[in-house]
Amino acid sequence: MKSEFYDLLSENNDFCCALGKVMLVASKLEVLLKQYLRLHGKEVQEKRATLGNLIKILKEDGHLTWNGEVHFGQASLQRNYLIHNLYASFVNEIENKLLPVEQLVPEDVEVYTEKAVQTAENFESYVNLVVGKIGVKY
Repeated sequence: MKSEFYDLLSENNDFCCALGKVMLVASKLEVLLKQYLRLHGKEVQEKRATLGNLIKILKEDGHLTWNGEVHFGQASLQRNYLIHNLYASFVNEIENKLLPVEQLVPEDVEVYTEKAVQTAENFESYVNLVVGKIGVKY
């Protein structure tokens, strides 16, 4: 059922829309984090400007509280899983799976969709937080 379930996901407009939203909002967050770091005197090379690296720089430079580290770290983990490792989880290419991959039924597409929606909403809240710190509207 794993490959069939993946096909159900890829054919589901709500899931694909939510996943697309995750990608868009994560991309926006990356740009805003780079701008925030520039405002604080840190220039980030483009090849190092991935979400994970930006969070690492924020942490190393003392810009994140412990809670901030946890939330941003979890956000990066969720984004990476949904964008880079979702298919890999269905073909047993990765060990750490954030979503179930066994004993799935077609209705579980809704669970996956809701997880993607929640991830996008979390990213929106992080975007709003960073926008507030930068002091500009986006």
